[in-house]
Amino acid sequence: MELIEIAILFLGAKLGGILFNKIRLPSLGGELLAGVILGSVLGLVTNSTPIQVISQLGLIFLILITTMSIDFSKIEEQIEKLVTAQILSLLIQFVLLIVVMFLFGLNFYFVLLIMAGTFGTSTSLAIRTIFSLKALDSKEGQAIVGLEIINTIIELVLISFVLGVVKSQEFNFLPVVEIILMVVGIFAVMSRVGYRFISFIVNSVQKFKIEDVLMALTLMLVFLSIGFAETLGISSFLGIMLVGLLISRTQQAPIIMQKFKELGESFFIPIFFASLGLGVSLVPLLGNLSFLVIIVVSLILMRLIIYSIPLKFFNFSPVESVKIGSAMISSSAYGLFLISIGLQYGLVDNVFYSVFVVGFLLIDILAPLVTTVFFKLKEPKYPNGWNKKGFGNGSNDFGKKIKKELMKKKIHKKRTVNP
Repeated sequence: MELIEIAILFLGAKLGGILFNKIRLPSLGGELLAGVILGSVLGLVTNSTPIQVISQLGLIFLILITTMSIDFSKIEEQIEKLVTAQILSLLIQFVLLIVVMFLFGLNFYFVLLIMAGTFGTSTSLAIRTIFSLKALDSKEGQAIVGLEIINTIIELVLISFVLGVVKSQEFNFLPVVEIILMVVGIFAVMSRVGYRFISFIVNSVQKFKIEDVLMALTLMLVFLSIGFAETLGISSFLGIMLVGLLISRTQQAPIIMQKFKELGESFFIPIFFASLGLGVSLVPLLGNLSFLVIIVVSLILMRLIIYSIPLKFFNFSPVESVKIGSAMISSSAYGLFLISIGLQYGLVDNVFYSVFVVGFLLIDILAPLVTTVFFKLKEPKYPNGWNKKGFGNGSNDFGKKIKKELMKKKIHKKRTVNP
């Protein structure tokens, strides 16, 4: 019976993904919807142990594919600014949520969960949107690509930390500092020693023309890193992420990533997203439609605010900042996974989880439309040569014209006094 449920869920997820791709929406939306229909509406599939195991493998594939696709060469020149902007965005979000916590008396662990679950954005949807707008090579487009790369890394680290806090239900600053130092130390050592080790192995495998072993070898490294991370008391997320980042620096990264994409996106990843939809209950959702609208509007506005404000400090005009911020309002799939963990530990109830999942779908449907509207904004025209950055800037600004006129009058005055 469990195998039949897996087959039904897999078929529904694939059909849902294909349908959403046809209407130019992320396939994960269709996979989520398939889980909702097959679980809550039709009752054909339950979240059984075999499905949970397959979905965990799907999560591993998803993290690996994401981290292996990161190309640091695209952001090397701007990495300090991009990291600073994303950290500022995270701090602004934290402050906003803390204010909401005090206003409504929310649980602190719930606030941490929401912060980590809503910080990340959908890289594929953002890039696809700006590509369709023919803005990928623009100043805003390049900034969006760089911010998405940094956003993914910070999001995975943040989720790893919050997972540990949620499971232990303990939070103080000393363990936070210890975890940060431990992670930085591991990444610093492994980026040198680990990179050489992995490069040696994959080069040897390719040298003997046994590329089919590369995938098995990568999985072995992933499982070893997961065990190593858990032994140190940190999240397995970081172990998977570390292997993916190290593999991304090797020459064989495109080959390995392609093999993981073929297997992951054809089976494991669709089941992972569909399994998240199995926990949605439509009955309480229908009675909380106003709450759904509030969640969707609030998340869109919050994302627009936290991603736009920091950019003003990095030589982006208000219009450019808002354009970039609008491209980052889509939701990350990892956020759904984290909220599902919150459901398991009792930090969120079934009503909130159901509203959040449907809100996730609605935000990803609305995100390209919002971005398209904001990208139509034009820079305001400044009269008399005033530059958009203010008085005295630009080659034709008003300040230089005044200075030029004053110099002419001064010279004319000297000639008049001393002919």
